[in-house]
Amino acid sequence: MEFDELKKIWDGQNNKPLYVLDEKALHNRIQSKMNKGLRIANISELVLIIVYLGAGSLMISLNGFKSGANIFMYVEAVWMFATVAYVVMGRIRRIKASRRFDRSVDGDLNHAIALATYQLRLSQITIWNLLPMGAIMIFSGLEAGKLLKVSAVILVSFALALYVGRKGIRADKNRKRELQALKEKLESGN
Repeated sequence: MEFDELKKIWDGQNNKPLYVLDEKALHNRIQSKMNKGLRIANISELVLIIVYLGAGSLMISLNGFKSGANIFMYVEAVWMFATVAYVVMGRIRRIKASRRFDRSVDGDLNHAIALATYQLRLSQITIWNLLPMGAIMIFSGLEAGKLLKVSAVILVSFALALYVGRKGIRADKNRKRELQALKEKLESGN
C-alpha cells in the first residue's frame, strides 16, 4: 500500500466515532430503572397507608371499648391518620408531577431521578416519624401504668423499623447517585 491509501484509511477512521451509543438500549435501561422506582414508590405508599390506617383504627377500636380510655392512644391514632393523609397527599403530588416529564431519554431519566428523590424523602420521613410516635407511646404507657411492657414493645418494633428504614434509605441514595452519575455522563458526553 502506498502512503496515500494509508492516509485515506487513517482519515476515514478519524472521522468515525470510536464507539456508538445505543440510544434504544439506554432508553430501555432508563425506563427499567424508572419503572422500578414507580413500583417501589407505589408499594411503599400503599404499605404505609394500610399499616397506619389499620394500626390507627385498631387503637381507636380497642381503646373505645374500655372504660377509662387512654387519651394518648387517641393521640397516637390521630397521628397515624395524619401520617396517612400526608402520604396520600404526597402520592397525589407525585402522580401529578409525573405527567410533566416527556417520554424521551432525558425526560425518563429526570423522572427516574425525581422518583428516587421522592422515595428517599419518604423513607427519611418514615424514620423521623418514629420519634413522635415513640414519645406518644411512652406517654401512653406511663398513663396506663405499663411503661415496662410498652417500652419493650416499642424498643423491639422501632429497632426493626429503624433497621429496615435505614437499609431502604441506603438503597434509595445509591439508586439516586447512580442515576445522577448517568445524567452527568450523558450531559458531558463522556
